[in-house]
Amino acid sequence: MSALVISDGAGGSFTAHAVVFDCDGILVDSESVWLRLISECLAELPDVDADAFHGLSVDDTARVLAAHTGQAASDVRIDLVKTYSDLLRPGVEPMPGAVELMTHLAAHIPVAVASNGLRHDVNMMLKSVGLLDIIPVIRTLEDVPRGKPAPDLYLAAAHALGTDPRHIIALEDSPAGATAARTAGMTVLGVNADPRVALTCDARFASLVDITARIVPETMETRTS
Repeated sequence: MSALVISDGAGGSFTAHAVVFDCDGILVDSESVWLRLISECLAELPDVDADAFHGLSVDDTARVLAAHTGQAASDVRIDLVKTYSDLLRPGVEPMPGAVELMTHLAAHIPVAVASNGLRHDVNMMLKSVGLLDIIPVIRTLEDVPRGKPAPDLYLAAAHALGTDPRHIIALEDSPAGATAARTAGMTVLGVNADPRVALTCDARFASLVDITARIVPETMETRTS
């Protein structure tokens, strides 16, 4: 059995037996599509910051927008789901280093995706970048009672992997996602080059390319880390 060791760039390191990836903004370049859609929805609401929706589920987003517009949250949700899916249908690009890192890790240790997106969108995006078939566990908003920032998605992924959350590294780019993984008890590595985005994490990287990941044989030390 193998373990993963990731260096933090400052002489420290983190050891885990499994990794859970966020999807939007970590594996695929879809976060910009989502925020562009939100910005269009907020065109007539200049006092509402689009960045506040970074990492939120479509359900939470619909409730917030509905509170500002007076529309029914259910109607807002329907419009968001359809428009976002239409924007994603032509395909997305992988984030720098995502395919290489996921492929490397999936060959050696348990990996999963925990996404605030809907399953058909997540599967479509992962398929478009060639990752769908190598990820054994995918948990989406439809699999849990609450999306991020609640810990449900990460706990569901950990359960499916059969791994204690304390022995899992989560890779996140949004405040909501980082909070969810931290609340679930995981080691959280933030991946976001924008210093304006505050992340509650154990270490932070500008991109996946900056992450040095080593697979090592499991020892008594790695087993209890």
